[in-house]
Amino acid sequence: MEKYSGRCKCEKITFKIKGEPKWKVNCNCNWCQTTSGGAFRSFVLFNEEDIEYQSEMPTFYKDTKTDHGRPMSNIFCSTCGTIIGIKVHSMEQQHFSIGILDQRKNININCNIWGEEALQFVNYSKNSEVYKKGYWNDTGEKMKIEND
Repeated sequence: MEKYSGRCKCEKITFKIKGEPKWKVNCNCNWCQTTSGGAFRSFVLFNEEDIEYQSEMPTFYKDTKTDHGRPMSNIFCSTCGTIIGIKVHSMEQQHFSIGILDQRKNININCNIWGEEALQFVNYSKNSEVYKKGYWNDTGEKMKIEND
């Protein structure tokens, strides 16, 4: 039984997910800024075995020359261009963009990574954790944040 579902804008790509999120994160790295065209990306990570695509499979663009040295793929709909998420090839999870999930309004994200690369206008809520770089397996240097 699925707990999460979603689709691209043209609905050629639809999916269901039966597991719980393994991580919820906002990424402020330069790669996410450049490949999304936004200030940061918001992701919900699910184990790959919990994901079932119901229709067409998304398109992958693999980047082997990322700023941070790990191969990553943008996952998107080749028809409407909706960004489904990314795949970090060294991880067993898939990152889904929060905006394509039907349940997005019920998901709260308070973990932020690559804060040192965040654009100057990005603010964090007072309960947020912000890491200078990445955060993997309970490691990462936290940043002190000033809230207005």
